[in-house]
Amino acid sequence: MRSEEGHPVEQIDGALEVDGSAYLVEIKWWGEPVEINAMSRHLVRVYGRSEVRALFISASGFTGPAIEESERALNQRVIVLGELRELVLLLERQGDVAAWLREKVRFAQLERRPLALLGSDF
Repeated sequence: MRSEEGHPVEQIDGALEVDGSAYLVEIKWWGEPVEINAMSRHLVRVYGRSEVRALFISASGFTGPAIEESERALNQRVIVLGELRELVLLLERQGDVAAWLREKVRFAQLERRPLALLGSDF
């Protein structure tokens, strides 16, 4: 998204759709765990769009406050947190990314766990 002057106003790393639900994707390749400020910025982008869900992937995990903020946000939207190593292992096995995301959504919605690290079943 750009301003009238052509400057970037908002950066979105990606978007995807699974089973008719749209997800805004944020990926952080930081050396430190993702903190609450980065999480909050992504959630603001998600809240600005009707019916959109959030998928946040981190190469270095998440801080406790960032996870807690995601848990609170589950009252309003589906928020899914994942670690890059989960996706790498999944893709190395040519696993089913949609099934992986469905299971993560299930944990987020039913157990209020936005960060559920899943095994190799997908």
